[in-house]
Amino acid sequence: MRRIFASGILLVAVVTLIFGLQSCNSVKPINKSDLAGYWTLKTLKGEDSKSAFAGTIPNLQFNFDNNTLSGNSGCNNFSGGFTLTEQNSFTAPNLISTMMACIDANKEPEFLTAISTPDLIVSIDKENTLTFTKDKVVLLQFVKGEAPKKTAGVTVVNAETLAGVWNLTLIDGGDVAKLFTNGTPTIEFSTDGKVFGNGGCNTYRSSYTQEENTITFGPLMSTKMACPSLEGENLFTSLLSGPLQAGLNGDKLTFLKDGKIVLEFAKASEK
Repeated sequence: MRRIFASGILLVAVVTLIFGLQSCNSVKPINKSDLAGYWTLKTLKGEDSKSAFAGTIPNLQFNFDNNTLSGNSGCNNFSGGFTLTEQNSFTAPNLISTMMACIDANKEPEFLTAISTPDLIVSIDKENTLTFTKDKVVLLQFVKGEAPKKTAGVTVVNAETLAGVWNLTLIDGGDVAKLFTNGTPTIEFSTDGKVFGNGGCNTYRSSYTQEENTITFGPLMSTKMACPSLEGENLFTSLLSGPLQAGLNGDKLTFLKDGKIVLEFAKASEK
């Protein structure tokens, strides 16, 4: 009798354990319709997105017709294929991103690394927050938002958008107002590859070539006027050498070298 009773207890324990394991392992797959639309980043590894991204806030969109993911990572656009299992395990290992020079401070590399992490677990809570976790650590959170609008500021860098006169507003290594007491340096691009302007005292001219957002200036030819000080002009012309990364944001033209802003200009108003 005791053996039967003990066997019964053991059987109940085994059945309870099996159902318990099944309950723990059962995961309700996310409906694809719940993932439709645009999602805007809320947090990156616990940090508020507005703190991590000074400019554009990253966003993403799922396309289940061809299982692709696309969006903006804070400056550059990205896209690529993804897989989402019935256990809500998400992987997008081969995302491709544009390579524009990013003017605003952001944590774009950290975002792209996080979204490319293999075997992320995806979930949506009652507040409609989309969460990506890895080993129970929250890497990314998104909220449903409107389709990102095309900003009037960010502009493709080409001969047409560069054309016109630009006034210097920032220079690496000094203060514009103190370095240029006679006049603010200018730069003017023509659509036929010519560039000319004023270095603060002397006028100059040169040529430029462009490959994507990289601009390379040719040797500068300058007048030789007697100027009270050439410190600022020499610094200015020295920075217009070698390949520079160019970024256009509205009426602001920025040149970067090795990821650092070296020159910044504002578009001169047309007379």
